[in-house]
Amino acid sequence: MSIQSDHGGEFQNERFEHFCEKHGMKHNFSTPRTPQQNGVVERKNRSLEELARTMSNENSLPKYFWIDAINITCYVLNRRRPILSHLKVFGCKCSILNNGKEQLGKFNVKADEGVFLGYVIQSHAYKVCNKRLMTVEESMHVVFDKTNPNLQDQVSKNADDEDLLQEKNYAAEKQSVVENQSTKKEKQPTKKKEKQQLT
Repeated sequence: MSIQSDHGGEFQNERFEHFCEKHGMKHNFSTPRTPQQNGVVERKNRSLEELARTMSNENSLPKYFWIDAINITCYVLNRRRPILSHLKVFGCKCSILNNGKEQLGKFNVKADEGVFLGYVIQSHAYKVCNKRLMTVEESMHVVFDKTNPNLQDQVSKNADDEDLLQEKNYAAEKQSVVENQSTKKEKQPTKKKEKQQLT
């Protein structure tokens, strides 16, 4: 297996070369100033950048969250058979429950306002920015703001897309069953006729 890229620093470095060697990939380089030779790699890289930029600008997030935007873009694009129900809108508002990380008084607020930044691959947790503490943290105890119009539109669109996909799959399976049954019925009478002819 081989890949081809330009001489950009994101591709031409020791870490990436080690990765290629470990996975048995040959890394070829294109001629300088000829991006048309790079094909899939450059297109995929540009897609990641464009999606991350769009998500960040949609919610007016600071540029220093760019790596989180790239990570969540990779996460979404790498789902082979997408289950969209757990996906949230990048940068949407959320409440982070204080579940023991700080001692609270009787009348203190139990949740902090936050911004959703992505998913933790190693566990079932969300990556969020706590606005009060100005820290990025991982938590399962997150409630997403359902009054956020962007979030509502996205969730309903995702649900509609999932329903449509299921309907198409069901219709295709049903059609396949009908075709198989009709094929079997057509074959059965011919066998009876052959038996009658033999007798």
